[in-house]
Amino acid sequence: MRAGRTTGIACVLFLRWLFALFHLLAAVNKLRLGWLWSDQLRQLFIERLGELEPSSFAVVFLQSFGIPLYLPIAWVVTVAEFAVAASLFLGLCTRAGALLALWLMLMFGIGGYYDASLIALGAWGALFVLLPTGHWQGMDRRLHARHPRSLWFR
Repeated sequence: MRAGRTTGIACVLFLRWLFALFHLLAAVNKLRLGWLWSDQLRQLFIERLGELEPSSFAVVFLQSFGIPLYLPIAWVVTVAEFAVAASLFLGLCTRAGALLALWLMLMFGIGGYYDASLIALGAWGALFVLLPTGHWQGMDRRLHARHPRSLWFR
């Protein structure tokens, strides 16, 4: 039974690091494409408007929020993706990092970028919210021992 548990933990940790790598590469790609200092995201939102049902909530969301605030959104998304990657790679505030990833997936879906991959990515993120992977491998275990009442390291 112990070998099965160890194998299961190793598989979940591998998935955590893979999820972290996904977010790191997504953030690096946004830097490479110049999202933080250009209207790249605005153009992407405008392009997406033409693909969506005109009466959908995503269109209202993009017209009212996404397009007018494209640059702050680009910064928030990029910084959040770096934060998720750091959290999950280090096992530091792992559950909070996974919640941040889930929030990103939800915002992408609201913005009209929904497809089956968001369901899979959401399930992956939920796995790291539910399981104490930062205690298995990461800084959460040591910090929880030092600060047992803190929600950040549970």
